[in-house]
Amino acid sequence: MLSDSPHSAFSPRARSSNRGFTLIELLMVIAIIMILAGITFGISRGVQNAQARAAAKAELAVIGQALEGYKLTHGDYPWTTDGDELAKALMGWMKFNRTGTTISFDAVTASDVPANGPKSFIDATKLNYSGTLPAAATTAPGVGLFQDPWGNAYVYQYKTSGTGSWEVFGYHLYSKGGNSLDGTTVANTGVLTRPQSEDDVDNIYAGE
Repeated sequence: MLSDSPHSAFSPRARSSNRGFTLIELLMVIAIIMILAGITFGISRGVQNAQARAAAKAELAVIGQALEGYKLTHGDYPWTTDGDELAKALMGWMKFNRTGTTISFDAVTASDVPANGPKSFIDATKLNYSGTLPAAATTAPGVGLFQDPWGNAYVYQYKTSGTGSWEVFGYHLYSKGGNSLDGTTVANTGVLTRPQSEDDVDNIYAGE
């Protein structure tokens, strides 16, 4: 005779307690986990991007301060749009040379370098420098440039000769931002055009 005891293996209570998750319940749990993971990833990515932008702004300020020091010493900002020449100039390895009425922007020769090295305007070890810094103070650094937190070269625009065509006071210095795209253009006169496009929406400009 079958027992009607609540502890019987065939009682409704026993069947209910032994029942597992249904497929729908499992899918709901997985969906909730995926939603929470997506939210966490989005927050983490947003924090990382904010930190990168803050670092880029700080580095732009450091480069800008070095440019002012260079101008104070040499009379003008580096005449170049080349990232390697900009880095070398701020480390003391590019200068102006005058021949009669002609002024050129050239690499420093070994004979111009004192025993303790050239006058540097920036500590390259504090930035993301893509080149190799020499061990000896009198040895010029190899090819390299200053990079933003996303691995792109900082964009520097200034007159490339002494012709006087540059009409804008100062230089242009900025990061392309996380999307690595740049629709900004700089005319020979120095006028910067900054269209409000996807390419420029996350650009970070010095002084902003």
